Order: sequence, then structure tokens, then C-alpha cells
Amino acid sequence: MKFIFAILLMFFIFGFYSKAQYFQSLSNFYMNGQYINPAYAGSREVFSSTLTYRNQWVGLDGAPKTMNFGFHTPLKRLNLASGFIAFTDKIGVSRLSGLAVNYVYRIRMKEGKRNLAFGLKTGLLSFRSDFSQLYINDAGDAVFNGVTINQTNFDAGLGIYYYAPHYFFSFSAPLLTNFGYNSTSHYDSISTKVTNTYLTTGFIIKLGADLELMPSIFIKSIKNNLQVDLNFSFITLKTLLLGFSIRSSESLVFNFEYQINPQLRLGYAHDFITSPLNKITMGTHELTLRYELIKNYNVYSTRFF
Repeated sequence: MKFIFAILLMFFIFGFYSKAQYFQSLSNFYMNGQYINPAYAGSREVFSSTLTYRNQWVGLDGAPKTMNFGFHTPLKRLNLASGFIAFTDKIGVSRLSGLAVNYVYRIRMKEGKRNLAFGLKTGLLSFRSDFSQLYINDAGDAVFNGVTINQTNFDAGLGIYYYAPHYFFSFSAPLLTNFGYNSTSHYDSISTKVTNTYLTTGFIIKLGADLELMPSIFIKSIKNNLQVDLNFSFITLKTLLLGFSIRSSESLVFNFEYQINPQLRLGYAHDFITSPLNKITMGTHELTLRYELIKNYNVYSTRFF
């Protein structure tokens, strides 16, 4: 009954927000969760490091490219955890880069099998736009000639993460800083709003001795725009994950994760665009590699989130 209710709820939310769009993948949340939620740090219960590269809208000039690296670890005796992330996002002539440290306090229940984590992120963000790289009709237009915008700001983020062996819930606002120039500037104003919120939840259902189903949902909100990802993943032999996502009004996403050995895990996702963009792009590629200092699977939390 709980499974049926959850599926109906997912389809209701997906249908209600079917016209919403945004352009950032969350398909590898399970492998790189602290990037969008500082409270995720330490939840793997071991030292965990990840490297992710995302090439969005392949074939489209100036399309977004993202790379991020991070690691996190629990501090078990103090019910604390910490993590570090570094990332760079390039879109057109603009680049947003950042460094941050995550701090986590965890309330541990059922001998650590259930955890409620509160996370705080502090760091620096750097934003740069070089208008001289733009292709313009009037090469002598002084508005764009040699104009470069540079800003560096303090940033902070907040998050809550609850996880048990077969269920998780995450809510976060990972970027709180706004960048921009006002209209009194001597050239056209530019404003890049990076404030957003994420909500994701999912659970694992055992279908057989070596087969599990993990339905989940991702919701991202920016101002009044929402994107919803409805996901279904199948896990076999606790080693291989195969999944697909329906991204509201934008794309279908197929992904897999493979546990190469107890320490190393590889993930790949491909977005097949369903919007009019599919006429000028071959989709999106996202690759994630995770390495953990672990000798066996004696971790309370499931290995898949």
C-alpha cells in the first residue's frame, strides 16, 4: 500500500509541474550528494571522494560544461561529519567557480541505522563574464568591446538529510549568493541568480534475492520555476544499477552505476532531449567516479544513496 501511494504521489507531482524546466542534471545524486546538500557529508559512513564531469547539450556552441570534485568523511565519536567541494560551471562566455567546506551534525538513532543530519556550507564563489568573446553584428559596439565582469563573494548553504537503510529524504538550499550589476552601470546590467532549492526522496523495494527497485523523485525550484525528475532504478547483485528518469518537459535520462570493486564505483548518465533543442543537440553526457576507503560492506546505510 505504501508503495502504491508513493507512486501515485510521484505521478501527481510530475503531471502538475509538467511544463516546468531547468537545465541541470541530478541523475548522479546518489554518488555525489553533498554537491547539492551539505548535510549529505558523512552519510556514506566512510571517507568518500567523487569526481564528476558533465557536458550538456553536445554540439551546441557555448553549452554548459560542469566539473566538480569533493570528498567527505564522518567523525563518528562526535556525531559530526565534514566535507569539501570544488566546482566550475562554464556557460557561454561566463564561468562560475567555487570552493566550500561542509559541516554536519547528525542525530543518530537505532544504533546509527537511522540518521537525521543538519548541514551548513561556507565557501567562496567567483563569477566571470568576458563579453569580448561574444559574436556581435557591430564589431565596434563599445558596450561589448573589452568588457569583463569579475565578482567574488562569500557563499553559504543549508541542508537537511534523513537516511535509513532503505529510505532517504533530502531538502537543501546549496547556493545562497546572488551575482549582478545594477542598471546604473555604464554598460548593460547582468544578473545571475544562483539561489535554488532541492527536494529529493526515494526508497528501496526488494523484488527478489538479487533484485531491488528504487523509485525516487527530484524537485528543483528557482524562483517560480520548477523541474521534476521522476526516477526508477533497478539494482542487481548489489553491484549494478540501471535506471531511467522522466524530466518534466525536457528530456529522458538513462543512467547506470557499476561497483568495479569495494572501493571504486563508476556512474554514467545520458540525457535524450525531448524539447525543441533536440534539433540542434545530441543530448547530454555525465560521468562520475567515486572512490571510498572501505574494505567490506559493513556500512549501515545502503550503498546506493
